[in-house]
Amino acid sequence: MVGMVFLNGPRLLDWASSPPHLQFNKYVLTGYRPVSPLADCVRSLFYLHNELGNIYTHGALPIIYCTLLCFPVLRSLAILVYVFLSSYVIYCAVSAQSNITRLQSFAWQACYRFFFFYLRWINVGAGSPTSLRNYLVMDVLAILGGFINIVRIPERWMPGKFDYCCNSHQIMHVLVVGSILYLHWGVVDDLAWISRPRCPIE
Repeated sequence: MVGMVFLNGPRLLDWASSPPHLQFNKYVLTGYRPVSPLADCVRSLFYLHNELGNIYTHGALPIIYCTLLCFPVLRSLAILVYVFLSSYVIYCAVSAQSNITRLQSFAWQACYRFFFFYLRWINVGAGSPTSLRNYLVMDVLAILGGFINIVRIPERWMPGKFDYCCNSHQIMHVLVVGSILYLHWGVVDDLAWISRPRCPIE
């Protein structure tokens, strides 16, 4: 990531001067991007600020495809619903008036995901019998990361010392990387499982 930081960015803001929707961690004191047009948001991928690490550690969740393997129409509909739900969640997160409501926005995605875990658990959904464990570990790591982000450790103990590195939000994203690895292993397990025909002939 450091190699990608090659542009000079705008003057970054401190916590008190940052937009209200970004003031969800009072222990990260500096490094905030100002409100910017779309072109400057894209440009912010290439200079150092306190969310750069977060940007490069996000991933996706392709579980629906394998769970609804034998139901192609329902599968496509479920993926479409997930795309719209994720868009709504992003809107709720960026327009939230408090840290609590911002975090609550992501509960919709979690509930939707757990619904597909439940389908697998009761043997209604398809998928490898051993992949569900990987998916559950994936969510445990994600929830742990969210908890660390909420309690604001370690920057709570030393405000200003973790503005650019190792603050709770960045630790959360590192745990998300671990979560993504378990997602990968679960998906690889599922792909091996579906490499042989599994659905009844229609």
